[in-house]
Amino acid sequence: MKTTPLILTIAAVAVSALAQAEPEKTKGYELKNRSAFHVQEDARIPFWPIGFQRPPKGSVAGPVSKVARIRIDPAQFNLTSVLLGNPPLATINGHAFGEGEVLPVIYGNERLRIVLRSIRDGGVTLDYDGQQIFVAMKRNDLVPRQTQQQAQASEFAIRIGPAFGK
Repeated sequence: MKTTPLILTIAAVAVSALAQAEPEKTKGYELKNRSAFHVQEDARIPFWPIGFQRPPKGSVAGPVSKVARIRIDPAQFNLTSVLLGNPPLATINGHAFGEGEVLPVIYGNERLRIVLRSIRDGGVTLDYDGQQIFVAMKRNDLVPRQTQQQAQASEFAIRIGPAFGK
């Protein structure tokens, strides 16, 4: 009893599949109007900040004065101890610093931005203006210990350069 409707359903599906065997070919997409963006020479560039003015054509920037690059020497720093805990600490010129901290270095009258990049066993890496400096830990023989005095805030600066004898 149920075989007749089943056979009719299968026959109908087969006939419809044969009828749709050849899909009709469609014409591809054709672009009618191509957009374009034209800017006048003196117009503001739309993607630059509001208020920005282009420099006049033919103008040349003034000469740039060359600044003498300061060369940092590892001998200017006294690394006495390294603690490889969490966070790692290093004692440089009698003060403790962690990774990423800026050392208070003064060169003449100028404050330098020297960053403590990494602390490793036996030394630290300092970074000044793209210049990487490795300061090794000084391993001197045991010397008599000096009494420590409290440092004033004005004394908490590492002074380097020709004016300070280093």
